Amino acid sequence: MSPTPFLLLLPVLALALVRPARAEEPSEAPPTLGAAVASLEGASTFASLVRGTPLAEALGGAGPLTVLVPTDEAFAALPSAAREALAAPAGRDALLRVLAHHVVVGLVADGALDGATSLAGERLALAGATARTAQAAANGVLVLVDRVIVPPTTGVRGDDGVAAAIAAAIERGAPLYNEGNHAACALAYAATAAGLAADDPSPLRVLHRASLARALATGEDAGARAWALRRAFDALLLDLEFVPRSEAPLPAGFPGPGPVGAVVVKEYPRYRAARAEGGGSFWTLFRHIKRNEVAMTAPVEMTMDGDLGTVDMAFLYQAPDQGKAGTDGQVEVLDLAPLTVLSVAIRGSSARARLEEGKAALEARARAEGWTAAGPYRLLGYNSPMVPAERRLFELQLPVTR
Repeated sequence: MSPTPFLLLLPVLALALVRPARAEEPSEAPPTLGAAVASLEGASTFASLVRGTPLAEALGGAGPLTVLVPTDEAFAALPSAAREALAAPAGRDALLRVLAHHVVVGLVADGALDGATSLAGERLALAGATARTAQAAANGVLVLVDRVIVPPTTGVRGDDGVAAAIAAAIERGAPLYNEGNHAACALAYAATAAGLAADDPSPLRVLHRASLARALATGEDAGARAWALRRAFDALLLDLEFVPRSEAPLPAGFPGPGPVGAVVVKEYPRYRAARAEGGGSFWTLFRHIKRNEVAMTAPVEMTMDGDLGTVDMAFLYQAPDQGKAGTDGQVEVLDLAPLTVLSVAIRGSSARARLEEGKAALEARARAEGWTAAGPYRLLGYNSPMVPAERRLFELQLPVTR
């Protein structure tokens, strides 16, 4: 037998034997930023503060993000009061803004971090801090820093400043959402909302603080939270630029309506009002003023019971010497004494939830300043049903004295 066939098989057998030895083993996928932070040595304080915050979602979401991670020693170097404030439930807004200030969108080299804009909307100032890349992750990179980078206070003052801060947050967050990075968008929005609320004094009006707090507490996923904050931002911006539609003149000496969302003190002079009770009060009063040739004014006044239900309705005369007091069928024309009220204006609907929110704000102001209730709540409605709902204005008021 010829040896050739056996010899020809040798290279084939050799190849079969050595091929598995040359094959590359599959490499493990890198961890997410969230997993990397949790396992990063010397950064347990940062990891514990992140847990349960919107940043935790962002660290597990789309990227890339560059995350500055202060070491445990960096947190230990903070004054004890500052450490306790960040860890306390009451300091959640401040903590959220501090955490967001340690995140930059994109992959940023160590040397380029100083001056980069964080998700909190502020420029990073690393003067004196040492930064070194610690770990790459599937959705970004972790950079260890030996100092906690505390963002400056927003410095926002006045409605124009609030509007500018919110517009900047939307400009920063909307592209992130559109790119699928919902968690980073929600964090950018939340950092601005928290920063505005945490400033002392806060530049936000009281009802706007409440609406942003509700949005921040949205318990759904990051996308839902981003939308909740965006809707709250949009409504707040509308409130700030809102000009009530005037459909009738105010009674003589009455203060103007608004501002929306703020609790203010208002003084009212003596005035005359036609008042009626029952479900058809509006038309009863409308027939009264037509019959007596009394010009329509705004607002319409409604007395509220303890549950913020309507007790009666009143049309207000232009001047206290117009017409005459007394009874006219189902209508009682009254001369009302001057009064002081705490007032909060609400744009849009006078739904019960919004009235309850306004009532809470009025009572908080009364307690803080030593006011005593001097009568039942009243609701002033400035617009007719012909005005679109989002353009209507109401004022919830509490008569007060000292």
